[in-house]
Amino acid sequence: MKKRFSSIVLLCAAALLSAADSIRLASLWTDHAVVQRDKPIVVWGWCDEPRTIITASIGESRATGATAWDGRFELRLPALPAGGPYELKVSTANGASECIRKDILVGEVWLVSGQSNAQYPLKSLDFSDPLSQLPQFLKEGGEDPMLRCYTVPHDALAAIGDTISPNPGWQLSECGTAGRFTAIGAWFAFYFRKQFPEIPIGIIHASWGGTSVVTWCSRSVLAETPAGRRLLAIFDQKTASETTWGALNPPFMEIVGERLGSLDYATVTEKDRGNTGFALGYASPDFDDTEWKSISVPGSWIVQKLADFGAVWYRKAINVPESWAGQPVEVRLGGVDKHDVTYFNGVQVGATGKDFETQYWDVLRKYDVEGSLVKAGKNTIAIRVFSFCSDGGFTGIAPFYSLRNTATGEEISLAGDDWKACAEYSFAVKQATPKYTRTTFAGDCNAPHRLFDNKIRPLIPYGIRGVLWYQGESDTHTDDQLDNYLQRFTAMIRDWRYQWAQGEDFPFYFVQLANFQDKGTTYMPANWLRIQNMQRQAALMVPNTGVVTASDLALSEPNEIHPHDKRSVGYRLFQLAFGNVYGGNVIPQGPMMDTMAADGATLRVHFRYGEGLHVDSDGPIRGFDIAGEDGNYVPATAVISGDEVILSADGIDHPVSCRYNANTGLPEGHLLNAANLPALSFFESL
Repeated sequence: MKKRFSSIVLLCAAALLSAADSIRLASLWTDHAVVQRDKPIVVWGWCDEPRTIITASIGESRATGATAWDGRFELRLPALPAGGPYELKVSTANGASECIRKDILVGEVWLVSGQSNAQYPLKSLDFSDPLSQLPQFLKEGGEDPMLRCYTVPHDALAAIGDTISPNPGWQLSECGTAGRFTAIGAWFAFYFRKQFPEIPIGIIHASWGGTSVVTWCSRSVLAETPAGRRLLAIFDQKTASETTWGALNPPFMEIVGERLGSLDYATVTEKDRGNTGFALGYASPDFDDTEWKSISVPGSWIVQKLADFGAVWYRKAINVPESWAGQPVEVRLGGVDKHDVTYFNGVQVGATGKDFETQYWDVLRKYDVEGSLVKAGKNTIAIRVFSFCSDGGFTGIAPFYSLRNTATGEEISLAGDDWKACAEYSFAVKQATPKYTRTTFAGDCNAPHRLFDNKIRPLIPYGIRGVLWYQGESDTHTDDQLDNYLQRFTAMIRDWRYQWAQGEDFPFYFVQLANFQDKGTTYMPANWLRIQNMQRQAALMVPNTGVVTASDLALSEPNEIHPHDKRSVGYRLFQLAFGNVYGGNVIPQGPMMDTMAADGATLRVHFRYGEGLHVDSDGPIRGFDIAGEDGNYVPATAVISGDEVILSADGIDHPVSCRYNANTGLPEGHLLNAANLPALSFFESL
């Protein structure tokens, strides 16, 4: 009888699991999703039951439709105002299949895309970097359950699909997650929440460092021009070659990585040899570690010259107050490079990672400790860390390291230079980072339309308010890139709007590149200036776009292609949205040159958004140059007149060209409008 009952239970459990698995929602529909308010809500996916009735509901919003022969369905639910949390329920009419997603919020949704300056996270990759903006973000209210981010993982395989590779899904902005959010997107959302605290906001982040605009364009956009068709023909031929695919290592087909190929760790390093330190008493509270080296946490043991790669033990004594005795606590570690086993008073309380797993690098650890292990006075935390390449130790920033009383919320910091450490064993690797096989065509993130296919297409038709874009650095290298950037970029904007089919031209806001000088030089590449100017021209050509400049942010970091100050960029992008989308009574962006006219020996340059033009210092207005028909630029005398600047120069009787902050040096001018937003750089001719 018992055996029969167990069989029935197992069959019922299997049936429930099968019912849940038979409906597969699109990748963006995970728990904690943020849905665009005041627009139809598109819920789509696949069901194992073709040609069957299917229904979806979120709160009071509900829609019914049918699955196609291939099982795909797409339901459009009536729009909802801001609110939540709700539960999304998708089920077939016969009740055989059902799928549920929880904690769904309705608010604003923005897509962030581009290359490395869009990808740049709140937490600097240099963990000791004093310019990291994560502490500011968290301290000022960035830890916010109504601010969420979905990061589209990297995938550049030459294959077109409708789903995104496995990933954590939507994440709430917390101390352990926010550091990996796109910095410009996080700060944009931060300022939105300050202005509209009652409205949730979600950021969908789909960017990839070092990428050209051609990879973000759809195939149809590239096919519109002869240059694009030539590019497609070249890559189609090479991608179709059996040689190309034969050179692609099999692991690339299975993993999602940051590299353009398969990570071949076994050829350059080794797996963990096994934990021998525990048997030697390294985890015991009574172990004498006075001969061990003092070391700082967070920090790299390689930088602190303790050992090479391998296994390193860390120990720290903590003085626990009397009131904590017998109460459960939580060990919080801001991030480990790569694997760890953690002990509290000699008892293992947590372990993460094995073999060559890299997904746990720099991931926050939270390990629960039973109250029976917690005593008043001295308690000992011991951690065995193993790393097989690149670096080793603890990542993140000091506020993420603590022992937390789970009952009261009180914390004792675990960060500091009073840790003790000893290498259990150490080994050198053949190279500091694993080699990888570059898959130039089959897995190249810069192949034409590759990232549109892998990172953008699977997002459509999820409702969004608009796009925030930061890209262009990688289009400064070749004549094809420079000659076609303006056409490709503006066509991409129009195409994304067409693909989303939201019935309106959603706002598309972007960043004019920060000035940049190659290390060891005092000038900026001329091609950089061309991209900057084309970004200004794009904003004038395409309706419902806007552009903010980052050129002034390079003044303190002229050789840094990734200026640290992403807060200012996020703020400026939000000002664009606040003024143009959300009804704010503000000047939405910095002054942007739109027209000019000759007036004898002067040029009258008009600025859109030029209300209250001024400079932030006494003395002459700097940064403007003019040229005659010979094309030789000389510094100009500039006079502000309303929303215009009048330019002249001795020796030039008939000026035909002008420029602002567009020579190859650092920007000298600081022309502002009444909102104290800086003017975009430009060059233009009559």
